[in-house]
Amino acid sequence: MKLFSDNSSKKYKNMKDLYKIIRQHGPVTKGRVIELTGMKQTTCARIISDLLDERLIIESGVGISSGGRKPVMYEVNPRHNYSIGIDISRTFTKVLLLDINLTIISEAFLKMDHTCTPAKTIQFIHQSIEQMLAKHQIHLSQLLGIGIGVIEPFDMEKGVIGNSVNFQAEGWRNVAIVDELKEIFDTKVLIDSGVNTAILAEYKIGLKSLIGNLIYIIAGVGIRMGVMTDHNLFQGLAVRYEKFGSGHMAVNTSGKECICGNFGCVHTYSTIFALIGEVIDHIKRGHSSLLMSRVKSPEDIQFDDICWAIENNDPLCSFVIRDFGYHTGVGIANTITMFQPNIIILNGPMYNRLDLFYETVLKTATERINRIYPGYDVKFSRGQLGINAAAIGAGSMVIDDYLK
Repeated sequence: MKLFSDNSSKKYKNMKDLYKIIRQHGPVTKGRVIELTGMKQTTCARIISDLLDERLIIESGVGISSGGRKPVMYEVNPRHNYSIGIDISRTFTKVLLLDINLTIISEAFLKMDHTCTPAKTIQFIHQSIEQMLAKHQIHLSQLLGIGIGVIEPFDMEKGVIGNSVNFQAEGWRNVAIVDELKEIFDTKVLIDSGVNTAILAEYKIGLKSLIGNLIYIIAGVGIRMGVMTDHNLFQGLAVRYEKFGSGHMAVNTSGKECICGNFGCVHTYSTIFALIGEVIDHIKRGHSSLLMSRVKSPEDIQFDDICWAIENNDPLCSFVIRDFGYHTGVGIANTITMFQPNIIILNGPMYNRLDLFYETVLKTATERINRIYPGYDVKFSRGQLGINAAAIGAGSMVIDDYLK
């Protein structure tokens, strides 16, 4: 039951305000709620009773007594309402069923390949959601909505994924995904950049909303970057035009031509296809590599092969990775100079599967920043939520919208 959707009722507004306090601080006693809200005891007791009657909150044991009877503790009922979080990237699509506390109840994964057209991907999402709701006996009325993190470019107002490049399948152009899912499920559907939903999840869960200046960068087929300053998510105006991603700061003007037409962009040193191309070029120029014991031809080399070669200390791949890491680290240092965050989270296949790349980026960026800002201690992390971050954040958008 979507009780708080009735914004015209003062009673439900008061219930929602108290519910948010209990959700944020629970398990919590009535006395603590009164301290946090300044409510009269009788008013607080009445609203707590109403929330219990609606099964929105539950009793969760007793607290420490300061004399007399031990006080009852309250927390939100995690299984009363749910959200769906979806992450659509060029390498996978993830669907999560989340409870009100953003705990993952169920999940589904689709590896994106040349067959994963928009129609097939939406069918996968549709079937996954129906199976999850049925398995956990959740009625559609308990679903607060669906949140989607997508690849740029997209139109947030229209709910349309634009002309995204580097999907393996055809058809990823002007995909009205919000309207299609609304038609199927008759529920609220929200959309944002997947890197924005990822930074939102790490901020809320990984960092407990304590650190409000952070940058989140995903490096895989492309590069995506999200920025939070003073606890507010930056919403850029270019997301509907960002066809080539966020990796187009020049770090070597004598470098290779980028997909955007310029030369030496970070994209040419931080993405999967650029890495594969560089390794192939070296082998064709006569450099030896363990890779040739694994593939018949240089053109057969894939990202998994390079990861294997690095794990086996292949000199060629190690050289290329260090070169990529150095130039990417220069770009990261420039980004730190512009935004001056407390934390930078580096995620995606390039960072998560290539330790040497991650370590080289950190070393280069740290050395450059220490020369510019001695004593400035920016932290680096791969994040705490991993591959689930963007989908969790997408589901969180729905809950935030419901409780706003």
